[in-house]
Formats: sequence, C-alpha cells, structure tokens
Amino acid sequence: MILSTIQPSFLPWLGYLEQIARADLFVYLDDVQYTKQDWRNRNRFKSSKGQIEFLTVPVQFSGNALIRDVPIATQPDWQKKMLQRLKSWYGKASAFDTLFPALQDMFARNYHLLMDLDVAATEFLCKTLDIDTPTAFSSSVLEKSTDKNQKLIDICRHFGADILYDGAAAAAFIDLDRFRAAGITVIFQDYRPVPYEQVGDGPFLSHLSALDAIFNCGSERARDILLGSPAPTDLPPRSRQIG
Repeated sequence: MILSTIQPSFLPWLGYLEQIARADLFVYLDDVQYTKQDWRNRNRFKSSKGQIEFLTVPVQFSGNALIRDVPIATQPDWQKKMLQRLKSWYGKASAFDTLFPALQDMFARNYHLLMDLDVAATEFLCKTLDIDTPTAFSSSVLEKSTDKNQKLIDICRHFGADILYDGAAAAAFIDLDRFRAAGITVIFQDYRPVPYEQVGDGPFLSHLSALDAIFNCGSERARDILLGSPAPTDLPPRSRQIG
C-alpha cells in the first residue's frame, strides 16, 4: 500500500495533489508544529499583470501551537476580499465562471480552525480534479515517536503501508536504512510542472496554487496536467485506478 503524508496546506499546488492522487491513502500531518510564513495559511497566484501574488489566511498564532490547533483570526470580510482578488486575476480565464461558484460556497462556511479550512480547500481541489484517494490524520495515530523518521515509520505501520511516497525535500532528513529495516520503501517525488496557457501578462509561472490550472484550463484538462509529470519509475500503480 502506498501512503503519502504532508502537512495541511492552503489551496495547495499541483505537486501536492499529485502525491495524493498516486497514493492509496493520504495522511494529513496535522500534529506537528505550525510554522509562520509557510504554505499552511497561504499560497501563490498569478496576477493579471503577470506577477506572483499571495493569498494569506489571517491566523492567531502562538509560538508552540500544533497545526491542528491554530485558529483563524477574526478579521472582517477576509473571505470576501480573497474572492474579489481571485476574480480580478482570473475573471477572464476560460473556466472561471463555471468553477468559481463552488469555490464561493466552500469559502462561505464558518471555519474556526485553519486546518478545517485547509482540508476543505484540498477536498474541493480533489473533487474538482476527480481525485478520490481516502484521507486520514496523523493525530489519529496515538502511539508514535517524536523522532521525524520513526514518526513516519509509525504512521506507515499503523495504516499498513509498505511504500511511502514523499516529497523531494524529505530526502534531506529521511534515513533510508531505517525505513528498509522496517520493511518500508521510500520513493521520492520528482514532479515536473507541465506548462499551460495562463491569463495575465508575461510568461508561464509554475508552482502556483492548483486553482491557477483549474481556472485557466478547466477540471478535465487540469487533471491531465496534474498527472502529466511522469510518476517515478519505481513507484507502482496504486491499488485502484486514479479517479
């Protein structure tokens, strides 16, 4: 069984969703320390002028809070302002009018915790891209180590996974020998963004929120783009067809 686990992120990029799509189970790594100026509460978009812009969810952050415990700050109309900015950047995109109402509905809910919004936003993107991978939370694994490597091993063992499909950045701390000794194969992602047409001035910009591809290309084409980067040659197909 292939397991992938990442910290909850706000409207994540295509590479994040590719890890979900190619796994048999995706685990939100929700019981680790929240980090400021990170992808937990913000993401990148392309403005109509061709510049990278950030949308940021306001949070009330204390120094030692776990991701699952971080509340959204009380700021009037932050959702409305965020939607207005998206409309100004993507209003002329080919699939904007079709997909924007569902995004509005997602934002209209009353979220107290950042993690609840992040999960809802990720579920919205997965539904739009026809990704049906089951999900779970690392906080549901009660018996696990605080050591980074052992914690991931404990999560894999808890869910019965023998393959961990992890991001390329994890190679900096993953101890492959420890995972092999535990009977778990680690395969690192090598995601290569596929260019597509974007509204706005300037050249193609990659590593943006997946919303950029969805608004510009529509859900079916965006799904093809998502899976356009070849899977690692040593990553087996998941136990059922993607989608």
